Amino acid sequence: MSGNRYAGLRAQIVREQVLADFFAGAATAAALAAHLAGTEERIAERTSLVRIEDMAGEFSVTREMLIALCDAVLTRDLQPDALSTVGLALMASDRFIWDGEQILGDVIADWSCPEINYPLNPESVRLFRAWLTEEKPYPGKPVLPVGNKQVVSVRRKERV
Repeated sequence: MSGNRYAGLRAQIVREQVLADFFAGAATAAALAAHLAGTEERIAERTSLVRIEDMAGEFSVTREMLIALCDAVLTRDLQPDALSTVGLALMASDRFIWDGEQILGDVIADWSCPEINYPLNPESVRLFRAWLTEEKPYPGKPVLPVGNKQVVSVRRKERV
């Protein structure tokens, strides 16, 4: 496994293949962290843009793969806020799939929008890990008031 395989590919683009390679054990957490650094561009006060290059085929995401991301954060190989970019890349992808397990979709959605869900820090990552391993049950989401229409943030994917 080469940790430097993606060192030259950090040109402000998230490549789905790098994430798939991490999940498959072909890229290290350090390589993923280097690849994700600086990939989110703030384009307005509450709006950011992430350029994402789709991979060629489908890739099935499992609990173990998300647990590996949590472990990378907890060992400080990956910054907690990198999970936000990972969450957005997974949510916006037509290639990553996670059929049949609601908890995967819940955790990925939580990561993709920490402003609304859970702030991304070591404490919350330990919670995500406990939910994924079923050490703790995933909590229900609070019901938001009907009239609450304030935009907290907008994160967009741009295909490249």
